[in-house]
Amino acid sequence: MDVQKKLKKGILIRDESIAAEREQEAIVLTNLGQSIYDSGLADNKSLKKYKKTIGELNDEIQNLEDSLRRLLVDDEKRNANQEELKALKVELRNIRNKEEPLFDDLGRSSWELWKSGRSVHNGMEEALDDLIKAEARLQAAEDAVFRTEQETGGKAVKLLIKGKALLLAGRRKTASTALDRLWGRAGKKISRDIPAASFSDTSAGPPSSTLEALGKRREEISRRVSELNDESSDLDTALEEMPGKGGVKKRVNWIEARLETIQNNLDDAFRDLGKAWADQSGINSSDAVVGKWKKEWAEVNKRISVLEGEQNALSTHIEFLEAEKSRDVKVGEVGKLEEEVKSRQSVLKRLKKELSTMEKVLVDKREELPLLPEDR
Repeated sequence: MDVQKKLKKGILIRDESIAAEREQEAIVLTNLGQSIYDSGLADNKSLKKYKKTIGELNDEIQNLEDSLRRLLVDDEKRNANQEELKALKVELRNIRNKEEPLFDDLGRSSWELWKSGRSVHNGMEEALDDLIKAEARLQAAEDAVFRTEQETGGKAVKLLIKGKALLLAGRRKTASTALDRLWGRAGKKISRDIPAASFSDTSAGPPSSTLEALGKRREEISRRVSELNDESSDLDTALEEMPGKGGVKKRVNWIEARLETIQNNLDDAFRDLGKAWADQSGINSSDAVVGKWKKEWAEVNKRISVLEGEQNALSTHIEFLEAEKSRDVKVGEVGKLEEEVKSRQSVLKRLKKELSTMEKVLVDKREELPLLPEDR
């Protein structure tokens, strides 16, 4: 490696070292500025503008961090609410599935109690009203069928009587089917209107008490669903008041990006404060942290000065070598030109000698020229 390449490599190495020291200087100045701010030294009149800027940036960071925490907490709560609502929805569906056969059982057992002449509650007959009417229709249909059968006996029946019998049989089937469909409806009315305790010692007790428990749980779920919906509505309202736009994810991204920008601005403000304080002549501080960072800043600056001095020395040597190289090129050009001049001078001398000889010949010839003859 020639000398100039070696010198240039040395400059590049010091460039990297200086860049690293500059980064360290920025960190030291930032820490120095923060320690000055924390210690109250920024109350100096010449430094108050830096203190004001730092205070404003700190306030904005605090507000953004508070908003971010609330956003995340609210979002976690919102997700928990949604999961709970899903679970409650599943539970409600399970309750409905359990209630259907229980309503049917309660309707049948209550009907049997009432039919046996045992009324456990004043509202029993009213609750069974639809069943009572349905049974009356069924009984009427069966009576009509019975009378028709009595009328025909074993004799051959006419077409009209046969049609009437079919019609009455259809009515009986319809009435019977209607009765079967009413067990669940009656059980639902009984469960709603008659306390389960009224059936405690009867066959209707188990389905009634189970339905009562399921009903209480349904009410609890209904209240909880209402509470969760209200909370979700409040969370949605609170979200609209948060910084940024859109949903939670977009607002979180916006706040995080803004926080990064403000934090960088805050570092710059601390750095400016640290530099302004350090540049003031004769300023010392009894604060140990401030003193530590000021000392480190002085050491970084000293290292940078040394590196820059070495770099300048290397650059000066390179400039000298480049000047020498330029001088050598000129020397070569001059030498070449001198050789060319010497060569041309020799040619000139020869040509002058030849020209002198030619002049002498011309003189002699001029003297020997004869007269020209006259024109005729």
